[in-house]
Amino acid sequence: MSPLHFGLQLCQPDVQKSCAWCCGLYNCLHRSRNELVRKLRARTEEFARTRRTVEGILSFSENIREKEKTQLVDPEFHSCEFVGFLNEDETLVGCMLHPLARGNGDTDWRGLSFHGAMACQGFFCRCYRELSPVQKQIILSTVDDWFLYGLLISDADFLHSFFRVVEENLIDPVKLLMPVASKLVHEFFQSLVPLDTIFVSLSSKLHSPSERKNAEEKINTLCSLLRRVA
Repeated sequence: MSPLHFGLQLCQPDVQKSCAWCCGLYNCLHRSRNELVRKLRARTEEFARTRRTVEGILSFSENIREKEKTQLVDPEFHSCEFVGFLNEDETLVGCMLHPLARGNGDTDWRGLSFHGAMACQGFFCRCYRELSPVQKQIILSTVDDWFLYGLLISDADFLHSFFRVVEENLIDPVKLLMPVASKLVHEFFQSLVPLDTIFVSLSSKLHSPSERKNAEEKINTLCSLLRRVA
């Protein structure tokens, strides 16, 4: 397989968005945008006051877990307490233990996390492995919000379903990169934000029949608009 297939960086592709799904950010029962923002902001502020020592970081970990008492959707999927905002504008979420994170002075503290540094460095999500370069570029160019981006780019099944319906409507995905079409796709993805919850595949057993029908109708409506401009 061509290296180009894996070439686009999805974790932190630009300064407007990033994804921390693999860190378990969305693996909690109460996961609305506002709730996550409050949680991440509190963590970030406390970590900024934390001494960068083994003792200080482990103390931070214990304090956060005690305060949050996170109820996990999937108890086998760890939700890391070291995920926070990485910039002042709160557009990037990610690992506060990373050597490039604020206050770390190029020291890699990820060895103190649940999975450790090697697991973090070596993990590549399904979208990174399965989406084509064009499909990746469509998502990167039409989504500019960390919350929505993380929900989408972590759900390979949903995106496979989305692109399947697009292609079934005889629309070349490359044309979705055209300015007018790209704007329509952007508006479509933005329309999903009010759901304020985790997306699952159109075919997922977690979706009710009405939710599946509603999602399919949204995509088919988008395709009708795209056929006029693409």
